[in-house]
Amino acid sequence: MIRDPLAPFEPTAADPFDLAKVGHLLRRAGFQASLAVRRRLARQGLDAAWAFVTASATDPTTDRWADVVAALGDVGRVRAHRVWLALSGRAPLRHRVSYFWHGHFATGNQKILDPRAMAAQQATFDRLGLGRFDELAAAMCRDPALLRWLDNDVNTDEHPNENFARELFELFTLGRGHYSEADVREAARCFTGWHVRHGRFRFVAHRHDGSEKRVFGAEGAFDGDDVLRLTLPRRESAEFLADRWLRWFVHPEPTADEVAALADVYQQNDRRVGPTLATLLRSRLFFSRRAWRSKVKSPADFVVGTVRLLDGRAAPAALARTMAGLGETWLEPPSVEGWHGERAWLSEASWLLRSNFVADLLAGRAANFAPRPGTLFAGLERPDHYAKASALLLLDDRVAAEDLQRLEAVAADARGDEDRRAAAVLHAAACLPDYQLA
Repeated sequence: MIRDPLAPFEPTAADPFDLAKVGHLLRRAGFQASLAVRRRLARQGLDAAWAFVTASATDPTTDRWADVVAALGDVGRVRAHRVWLALSGRAPLRHRVSYFWHGHFATGNQKILDPRAMAAQQATFDRLGLGRFDELAAAMCRDPALLRWLDNDVNTDEHPNENFARELFELFTLGRGHYSEADVREAARCFTGWHVRHGRFRFVAHRHDGSEKRVFGAEGAFDGDDVLRLTLPRRESAEFLADRWLRWFVHPEPTADEVAALADVYQQNDRRVGPTLATLLRSRLFFSRRAWRSKVKSPADFVVGTVRLLDGRAAPAALARTMAGLGETWLEPPSVEGWHGERAWLSEASWLLRSNFVADLLAGRAANFAPRPGTLFAGLERPDHYAKASALLLLDDRVAAEDLQRLEAVAADARGDEDRRAAAVLHAAACLPDYQLA
């Protein structure tokens, strides 16, 4: 247990902000970065690293491409664009948080069949994901993709549909056990008439039940905004979101004390996400041994992170297909609950697929990867140097002695030119158990 876990992490001589801590921050608050960037940030310190992950300067070219991709109406292109944003590293935390919200407000195109709506939803996450949760929740309650995904488009005064209201409470704001069936029924009536017309949100007044409702003990002629007003300030909502953020950013088994502490921070910051995460991601808890490599890499973390660690370039559409083969198809979550993650990501089959992806990537058989592996080991000859270089590139130089010996043996046994030798040892490093952990 850590006393005062959300107190700021203060580097010391015994516990410095080193390359390993930089890598930890970039794995959790972004999609990794090259060794050159990680070394620079380790030298410059935590404030510089935090400035790097929170960079969010708008790029007119990026915004223009987002509009073009959405206009094409092809979900594969939208998906590839989201992978490209993660690869670009222009706004690490913003896109990492958008990735979180995609799993939180899980929506799939297979049902709604509207790639433009899916692109618009992702853009909403980019725009509001680090702001006040009240604004994001209000936007999601008007989001065409989510309304159609959860059947609110057929929620009318004559035939109330409870699907949207139930998931709003259970999955988005409160969690199970913090609302009654009567609250669900009444909230569903509040959202009647919140429909989608021609791809846009539209309030259809004659389909709305304008009579008195009772939600969480309050009474009035409520609508959907009133439901949010009654829901979001509740302590249960703060703790529900705090638990989600701890599981996503820190470790998969948060304690009740950790949840309570982060919920306090969230409420003290007027339910603003950015300042809440700033406290969490700069805390003693975040940089503790408890958090270190405590999570299983998702397919996105494994695929996109590998390319970024190697300071490479690769085709986003091909990477998106690889992620899908590993069980994570962006814009197509398996259910309204999103992806379960953690141990669910790993199996004998998925481990083999991860291994094959790295082998194909380094051999030039996948995603048009560049540069050639040999350039990453320029000037190295001895097997032990290859082993140490691969551990530095992929694992922040934190490798068990026996694993380093294995890498050295691979380098010694590798045959062929410099590229093949480099590919062999990098592939071996990427297959180590520690590399599967974030």
